[in-house]
Amino acid sequence: MNSPILLYVVLLLALVLTLVGATLASRSGIIQLRRIGAYNAMPLTVSEAVESDRTLHVSYGSSGIAGASAISAVAISEVLYPLAERAALADRGALVTTSDPVTLALGQDTLRRAYKVRRALAKYRPAMARWYAQGPLSMAFAAGVGAAILEEDVSTNILLGQFGAELAIMAENAIRYDRFVIAQSDRIEGQAVAYVLSDTPLIGEELYAAGAYLGRRPVQIGGVLAQDIIRILITLLILALMFLAIAGAKF
Repeated sequence: MNSPILLYVVLLLALVLTLVGATLASRSGIIQLRRIGAYNAMPLTVSEAVESDRTLHVSYGSSGIAGASAISAVAISEVLYPLAERAALADRGALVTTSDPVTLALGQDTLRRAYKVRRALAKYRPAMARWYAQGPLSMAFAAGVGAAILEEDVSTNILLGQFGAELAIMAENAIRYDRFVIAQSDRIEGQAVAYVLSDTPLIGEELYAAGAYLGRRPVQIGGVLAQDIIRILITLLILALMFLAIAGAKF
């Protein structure tokens, strides 16, 4: 089987599994996705912030909707929206930070929509989304966010998107003052920092499953289910080919 045909088979299988999963999720809600600790912790930590009247902080890092990181910026908004809905019940609400000026507007709009749905638009302020010094790997951004964590009495920090080693400054500052941290990065150095310092890190593509875990949208649940099944099938195929090669089979 040549590569184009194999690709079409995988795409068709993914489509079928997505539709089946979406149908089951919408009709019965029996779909149980694999456990991701960060998504299990997010609603609980936001509820704690609301009850103690403290601030939720979500950071886009340097992810920008005008560049190569546009997909991660949109995915972070999928995380921000349901959490901001919960945070809207508190007086302090949410804080959003970014080092990309275009993403600032995305963060403001996401917050505004969340507050509007909760009928708490009077609490919303554009200044709840903040831009700090522009540029990837910005230490000035890390310093500004680190200061804001203390000034705004943040209890939960969700740091997602494009981060490098500067993520360590923000996470360490939060941990030092006993603030909860969930982190992820699409850069290898940032992901390494997130894995070490975060209480429950997101790993790689887990960021893009937010709609399924937090929003419980049937189509996205079906998509995540399809990805997991295809991942298992590919792993089994690789293992089978490996054992056949060891046994001396010729392809």
